[in-house]
Amino acid sequence: MTEKKLSLFQLLTATLFVGLLLSFALFYLIHTFFGHDSKEAPTCTDGSVIEGESFLAKFDRAVYQNADTQEEIRTRQFLLFGAVSHPNVIAGDNNFLFEIENADARYNYLEDYLGLSGFSDAEHAAILSLLERRTASYAARGTEYLLVVLPNSQTVYSENMPSYVGQIGDTRLKLLTEYLAEHGFENYLDLTQSLTSYKSEGVLYNNTENSLNSLGIYYTYLSVCRYIQKDLATPTYVIPRDSFSFYRHLTTGKTVARSAGLENVVQNLTVSLSNNTKLNYETTLAQGRVTQTKLPDEDLPLGMSATPSILLQFSSTWERLQAEPYFSNSFTKVTYQTNWVDDPATFELASPSVVVQFVYEYQLSWLLPLTLPN
Repeated sequence: MTEKKLSLFQLLTATLFVGLLLSFALFYLIHTFFGHDSKEAPTCTDGSVIEGESFLAKFDRAVYQNADTQEEIRTRQFLLFGAVSHPNVIAGDNNFLFEIENADARYNYLEDYLGLSGFSDAEHAAILSLLERRTASYAARGTEYLLVVLPNSQTVYSENMPSYVGQIGDTRLKLLTEYLAEHGFENYLDLTQSLTSYKSEGVLYNNTENSLNSLGIYYTYLSVCRYIQKDLATPTYVIPRDSFSFYRHLTTGKTVARSAGLENVVQNLTVSLSNNTKLNYETTLAQGRVTQTKLPDEDLPLGMSATPSILLQFSSTWERLQAEPYFSNSFTKVTYQTNWVDDPATFELASPSVVVQFVYEYQLSWLLPLTLPN
């Protein structure tokens, strides 16, 4: 029987490998017993917690429940395989990260994307009834009403969803839009088609958060103003895009990246308004959830003495801040409200010709009775 002898190269390779293993183990042993700067994570990557003070427990905690180790694993996993191990985040194409569920809104993005959570006939009818009552209530006061729905990022950028998820289905927004059209409700604007058509003009959404960037907000403003002009027959001054300067820059990843621990790995392609954007309006009121701006007549186009007063209702202050440079540079008086409540005092202050309510696709269930937030 012939004996096989190890070559010098094989021996050196084996020695080096064993040395690396020992160095790795020694590193964690030192950190376990002497390291005071290592960061212990709340849980292991699978959500479990290692308890106890035995040698093995301390060693396992230093290896598996170490924040630095977990960050390194997440980084290499994404860079090498384009994968995310977080249970609530999906890694898409072109560095898009998508949230699976929004617990606060009681909304599952993935189920809705696949067409598995559409409203029932009774829920469609309840939403229609609510919108008709709102429209009639404002009409009785001589005011037009418009509901604007801002689609989710995966609705507009469905091509960036991973192929294993499948094709986009009949979402609740798509079905609601069809239902309202079938029943003749016209004071409604689903921006899916509009924003999808403007994708060729530049990136409209943040890639690490389900939110529009400044360019996306501009095209939202443009679509709303055109609707007010055409469908509500109200004179409106629309500022062309070339009057604004936008700049693209990479920033730390936003909320979805942070939740996955990848904010320093997956950068956000941010599109912002230039700092030298001219603000011709002045803020005349900023109190609680209400802000009001006024635009001097001399800043309106030649031949236009005034534009309508409008009341814009958003769900957050950040949305209002993004929209302000566009709407407040176009309308004589704009009142911003960071909730959707029909408040008599705010309405009297605004004296609006048009009330516009902005709702994100993931917030549509808040239109159902008893779930509308204050």
